[in-house]
Formats: sequence, structure tokens, C-alpha cells
Amino acid sequence: MGLKDVVNITLLIIPCFYIQAQNLTIQGSVKDSNNKKPLAGANILIKGTDVGVSTDSHGNYKLIVPPGVHTLVVSYVGYKTKEVKASIDRNKQVNVLLEEVDNVLEEVLIVSDAPDHNYNSTDIGINKIGIGTIKKMPSFMGERDILKSILLLPGVTSVGEGTSGINVRGGNADQNLILMDEAPLFNTSHLMGFLSIFNADVVDHFTFYKGGIPSRFGGRISSILDTKLKAPNAEKWQLEGGIGMIANRLLIEGPIISDKISFYLAGRVSYPDYLFKLSNNPNVENTKANFYDLTTKVEYRINDKNRITFSGYRSNDNFKLSGDSLSSLEINASSSLFNWQTNNATLIWNKQVNEKVNFRMTAVQSRYHSNMSNPDSLTAYQLTSSINYQNIKAEADFFPNAKNEFNVGITGIYYRIEPGTLTPTSNASNVNYLKISPDQGIESAVFFNHEWKGNEKFSVVYGLRYSSYSSRGEHYVYTYQPDSPRNEETIIDSTFYNQGEVVKRYSGFEPRLSAKYSLNRNSSIKIGYNRMYQYIQQISNTTAALPTDRWQLSTPYIKPQMADQLSAGYFLNLKNNFYETSFEVYYKDIHHATDYKDGVNLLLNPIPETAILQGKGKAYGMEFHIRKNKGKLTGWTSYTYSQTYLKIDGDYPEEKINNGDWYPANFNKPHTLNLVVSYRAKPRINYSANFTYSTGRPVTYPEDKYLVRGAYIPNYVGRNTEKIPDYHRLDVSMTVDEKPSTTRKWKSSWVFSIYNLYARQNAYSIFFKTKNDNYALYLKKANAYKLSIFGTIFPSITYNFKF
Repeated sequence: MGLKDVVNITLLIIPCFYIQAQNLTIQGSVKDSNNKKPLAGANILIKGTDVGVSTDSHGNYKLIVPPGVHTLVVSYVGYKTKEVKASIDRNKQVNVLLEEVDNVLEEVLIVSDAPDHNYNSTDIGINKIGIGTIKKMPSFMGERDILKSILLLPGVTSVGEGTSGINVRGGNADQNLILMDEAPLFNTSHLMGFLSIFNADVVDHFTFYKGGIPSRFGGRISSILDTKLKAPNAEKWQLEGGIGMIANRLLIEGPIISDKISFYLAGRVSYPDYLFKLSNNPNVENTKANFYDLTTKVEYRINDKNRITFSGYRSNDNFKLSGDSLSSLEINASSSLFNWQTNNATLIWNKQVNEKVNFRMTAVQSRYHSNMSNPDSLTAYQLTSSINYQNIKAEADFFPNAKNEFNVGITGIYYRIEPGTLTPTSNASNVNYLKISPDQGIESAVFFNHEWKGNEKFSVVYGLRYSSYSSRGEHYVYTYQPDSPRNEETIIDSTFYNQGEVVKRYSGFEPRLSAKYSLNRNSSIKIGYNRMYQYIQQISNTTAALPTDRWQLSTPYIKPQMADQLSAGYFLNLKNNFYETSFEVYYKDIHHATDYKDGVNLLLNPIPETAILQGKGKAYGMEFHIRKNKGKLTGWTSYTYSQTYLKIDGDYPEEKINNGDWYPANFNKPHTLNLVVSYRAKPRINYSANFTYSTGRPVTYPEDKYLVRGAYIPNYVGRNTEKIPDYHRLDVSMTVDEKPSTTRKWKSSWVFSIYNLYARQNAYSIFFKTKNDNYALYLKKANAYKLSIFGTIFPSITYNFKF
């Protein structure tokens, strides 16, 4: 079955669901009464029923109801709830303005869903945190960070401090699709992973999918982080920003033409070199780092039914190490400079065709570029790589009646990857020029999703995605000797593919399902199933990803990864939705899981299939989550038990890992406990604390060592058979807001935070050095050393303002 057949089947499915002619449409927007800013995630409920909806990122909503008089209950956290009575005898527009409540004592955890969403929706494996909650949480050096806050959710871990990637339900860091207004991010870090590239001042909301992933998303097998930027203020000009110890922020926004064209421009800049100079370690003291990022959004409201938005993002990072060894390149460098840049642009056209159909067209351009260089004359070089991504997607939402909602669409993605070009930058340099052939590919998909709200007891969301990928020339594909492992010595032939010529095709169906059955008025059980394909992956045999790590498209020898995930859960709300609880279990079966041969060079390997091994993977676990939504004391606690194992069992000894037996993945951390607390002591003072604990990740230690020509050679037998010490950390903060009674336009707040309160020296890695004395050498003794990234307290002060 080809792509054309899938499109025809999808278009035939939609008319099978009848439209109830007697139903009418209520639609409109929910905005702030002061500045007319759209309120995304506001809840609209038909009083006396369970019919409700949340506004989209533009503050718009749509409800289908029978004729008659209906009362709309409109609510949004931090705003006064409003009831609007409407007599519906025809399709009607109802716009609502909500009034903000400043610094209420009855503090609530800021989330973007209705109070009963936890147990009443079909969502499973989905988490949301309001931006207001993130702004109150303690953070490293006072910088509000979306990705670091996600680490406090169940099922999410990282390999250690100062890393940019997250590991979700047993997945590698590159198995997460992270989107900013539909544009993918291939590196989410500033300062080598200390901070993420999201500016919290412009993020409206995000949805984090670990399971129950809608069919409109694809391309990764672990999770989707769908981040939406806020809409610009269409009524008045506004200035917002902050001054901190590690970064400074500024946002300006307002209307160009009132109620027609509006925009904002937000920037951050950081020069934390003075912090490194406080260290007694010369390697740290002489480290230099800086970054800046710019985010912009322009919204053009053509009329009530047409809207065009443009989002742009640019970031630039520099990180200079005072001393390191680039052993993978066989270059000893005394001063390496890392530079990486992200440039994204998104153009979206939203059109309301009629009361029942919305259409959306999206075009995305994304480019990631990395550069590593060394100025030393004998080893002067520059290593560059880049990823170019282009995507166009068309989709439509169809609302035939109150119980059915459809989403259907088609998308096409073009990839071009420049894996690496090594260039000598001085005449005396002993580095040789090397350029790896570029990778090109086209990924396309057609998708269909249907949400059916059967009754108060049962509802279901199901979908189907058909994805296809074709590897394209121009480059060589090698043929290897039969019955032999793949390496340089077994190459017997090669075939050259011209520009755009199809090298290899992959395709497959990706079914999705989420279902909810209510046990009573405050509890339910849910099940979910996902199948996902991934045609691009990051290849690195280091534990933490570097900005220069290589991305690789699927080839005739490197197959796309595929995962089947089955999950089930019990969801319960208590005491009139004051508390939310959930318990979920999952199992994930991974096909063509990737790992690497021992000691191979991946960065500038012209034939990566000789270093990459593929096999099977499995991940399973359980997640417990309890959240308190209301009162002076709010927050949540979560516990995760998770295991991830790989099995690489090739035909030859060189293509086996751990003798072909199952072994834990590098990021496998079985136990994780998180606690997040926020306490509103007074109307203008809020205290917050985060505590996290996890078991140590696996490591490989040598079993013994051998003396060969006066040098000791370590002997590694198994893989990931040991683990580093357990990790735990406590952070605290205090936020002092403006006086509630103030009427001045300039509003400000102070944030005082302490990261790693009790100065825990958590181990990032453990390594060994042989003692330098004859007695130790005779006994083959070695000292063990622990590397800690943040081994002390980090206090910080941040001043935030808004005008």
C-alpha cells in the first residue's frame, strides 16, 4: 500500500461520521481585560454539563451545543471566574474578557487544564506545567528553565548535571522531538548544558507527551515536547525583563497596527566568565563562555477567520576550555573553542473555513551549525558541521458534533546534514583536510486522528500515521564481503548515487490509541498504545552529548529505530480536585536500537556503518504522581521506577556487546524521586523548594589490566556492569513580588535562590589513575577519582521587572 492509497482511505473515513444538523456552534476568544492578551488554556464549561473545552494558543475556543439558553463558565488561573449567559438559536460568537487577580492568598498551582482533566480526559503519559509555576521554582543561578523543570516530572531523567539532554521512559536523549512553535531544536543547550535555550518570558505553554501521542506528531520514538510561544500584545506596548547573575533578559512587545498587526522581540545575553574565576582550579578558572538568543513573533490578523503568524529564533554560544584532549581526533589541544548556532523560522496560516472546519498551513526552516576550533599553530584546525531542516505541513480540524473531533493532515520534511569538515587553519598545522560526504533524505507522512467522547463513562482517541523515508544521493554506498563483519578491510565494491537519486526507502504504519473509562465521578482507568518511527539519530559514544556530536540519517545499513509502547494507568482526584493522583505502568519494545563498537571514532568516520551496531531494546517501569492544586502550600511529588536494557547480538564477535547478552543502557537509573513545594507565606512572598534523588547511572570499569611493553592496558569484559554513586540535591528560593495595592505601571520582583543547598558533591563520572610509585605499579594499584560538575552551593539573586 502506497502513500496515495493511505490518503484515499483517510479521506473516505471522515464522511462515515454523521453530522447532527440540530447542533449549533459557539465560538470566540478569551482575553485579558486589561491588555487584550489572548489567554491560552482558559477553560470554558457549559454549566450543568460535562461539555467543555480549553482555548488554543491564540485564546480561541469552539463548542458545539444544541439550541437553547446556555451558561458559559469561563475560568483561568490567576483570573476571576466569569459566567456568561447566551441564547443560542444560531451559530454565535461569544468573546470573553477576564479580570486578573493580583497575589491572591488562596494560591493555586498554575496549570493549563480544567480541575477534572486528570481523570476525565483521555490523556495518558502527558504532563503540563504552567509557566507561572516554572517562574516560582528554584533554578540554577536564578534562570527559569523549562527543560530543567521537566526533569522533576515522573519518567524523566538525565545522565548528570550540566547536560542538555533528557531521557524519557528509557529513551536516549536524541529520541525526544523538542519543538518551538513547530520548529525542531537539534541542540537545546546554552553554556554546554547548564541552561536551555527556552526564554520563559515568551513561552506561553507546553505539552509534554510520553505516551498517548497524537498521530500528527512523529519522527521520534520516546517523547514530544510541544512548546508554544505566546501571542504578542495587540493592545498596548509593554516592556519586561530581568537582571541576573548569569544572564540578562529584555522583552518589548506591542501593536504595530492596533488589533491588526502586533509583534515582540525578546533577547537574553550572558557573560559568566567572572563566575569561573572564583574557582581555585586553573582549568575552570580560565574557562570562557557566553551566549545570546533572540526570539521574535509577528501576528497579522487579516480578519476574524484568517490569521498569519511568523516566529523566529536565533541563538549563538561560545565555550572555551582552558585545557583538554581531543583524543577522538588524535589532536592534543591546549585551548579549544566550541561555537554552536540555531536559526529557526516558522510561518503559520490559520483559517476558519466554517463553523465546523479549521485549516492550518505550516512552513518551517531550521538550521543548526556547530564549529570547534583550536588556534595552536601545530594543531590549528576548524571542525564544522550543520543540519538543514525544511518542513511543510497542511492539516485540518473537523468538529461535526459535540462528541467527535477529527484531525487530518499531510507533511513533508527535507533533511541535509553536513557531518563534518576538518580544515587546517595554519601553514604549520599537521592536521589534514577531511570532508565527510553529506547526508540527504526526505521524510513524508499522512495522518488521521479521531477523538470520540462517547459518554460520561467512556471516551477514546485513536489515530493512524503512515510515514515514509527515502535516503538520497549524492554519495557512495559500499558493498562488503559476504560472511564477514563490516570494516574497511571487507569493502569489495562501491556504488555512486547522483544528487537526489533514491538510495534506500523505509516506511511503516504508526497506529495510536488512548482510551478512558470512568470508574466514578473522580477516578478512571486509561490505556494507551503508540508505534513510532525515527529516521534520524545522534551518534555519539560519550555519555553526555556535545554540541559537535554527529547526526545521522537512515541508510541501507543503518535502519530507522522503531518502538512500540503500551501503557496503562489509574487516575484519581480527591477533596474536590484539591489533589490529583496518578499511577502508570508502561512497557516499550525497541527495534534497531543503536550502540557502538568499543573504542571507535564516530565524529569523522566516513563509513559510520562500520562503527554502529543495532539490536533490540526494552524499557519498562511505573510512575506515581500526586499533586496539590490549591491552598497556600501547593506542589507535587513523584516516584519513578524504570529499567532500560539493550541487546546487541551480531553475527560476529566484533558485532556483539556484552557477549550478546542483555545489558543496561548508559542512562539507566532505576529509582527517581522528586518533590516540588511552593508556599505562599504572604500576599507578596512565596517560598519554593525542589528535592530530587536518583540512583546512579551505569558505568563500565576494567576487570583487570595487563603489562605490555612497560604500559598497563585495561581489560574491559562486560558493559555497564557497575554504577556511580546515587544522586540527590535540594534547591530553595524566595520570591518577593510587588505590593498587591500598588497602582504604578512599573512592577518588579526579586528572586533569591540557592542551588544545591547542602553542597552535595554528586558524581558525574568515576575514573582511575595508576599511582606513580614502584610499589603501586608492582601491585597494579590505581586511585579512583570522582568528577563533580556542581560540587558546592550556588546562591543567586535575580531582579525581574515589567512596564
